[in-house]
Amino acid sequence: MGGQSRRLPVVMSTSIEVDASVTPLAPIDWIAVGKYKLAVGIEFALIAASFRAVDALLTLPAAAVPPLFFFLSLRSRVFSPLDASRPDRSAQEGLPTPAEVVRPGWTPPGVAFPFIWLTISFLRATSSLFVWQASGRQLCATPLLLLVFHLCVGDAWNTITNVERRLGTSALGVLGVLASVFAAIGAYYRTRPLAGLLLLPSAVWLSIASVLTWSIWAINTPRQPLWPRQGDGKSSRLRLPLSQLGAA
Repeated sequence: MGGQSRRLPVVMSTSIEVDASVTPLAPIDWIAVGKYKLAVGIEFALIAASFRAVDALLTLPAAAVPPLFFFLSLRSRVFSPLDASRPDRSAQEGLPTPAEVVRPGWTPPGVAFPFIWLTISFLRATSSLFVWQASGRQLCATPLLLLVFHLCVGDAWNTITNVERRLGTSALGVLGVLASVFAAIGAYYRTRPLAGLLLLPSAVWLSIASVLTWSIWAINTPRQPLWPRQGDGKSSRLRLPLSQLGAA
């Protein structure tokens, strides 16, 4: 067969392209997750203990209850061991988020947010007065404590969103804020229906905020992970509660 040329075998191969730009995620930062839970627990315990102490010493005059809950609605974060500062609107040029964060076109203007929160705070204060009256004029009543818990969860969410700038974890955490406000509304409504109805706008606004938060996470690419990750340099440090009272 000397006249025949030898044919080399053809090797069929399939190449797999690897996107070098995709890097594996770092492990979940469970210390940060635990820190959020600890902050909520400490803040809630401090406020609840303060309520119990007041109940043991005296019965607040009715006129003092709305200002108390108005203050907590706006400044409960002073009891948090984490920095739960609200956004600096002047640094953000009046925008609801930092300029580098892409927002959906239907995002409310930044100037609207303070007015919305002031209105919600007024409704929280008024509804809490009705619940306090229906609960034997006791601050340490379950419905009022559920509202306090909601505020504590919201403060942890503010740390994640406004201080640490974790868009993914913010999207996940806002669901806890939303669930906690519905729990408070249910307790308020069962205690006094009018109080539950007055608290309902909080749930409406937080439902809108939840959709907005998830939309912001979805359109800012590459998308940040839903869970905090080790080594991202975003974790907040614990501090003494009430240490930022003057700067709150």
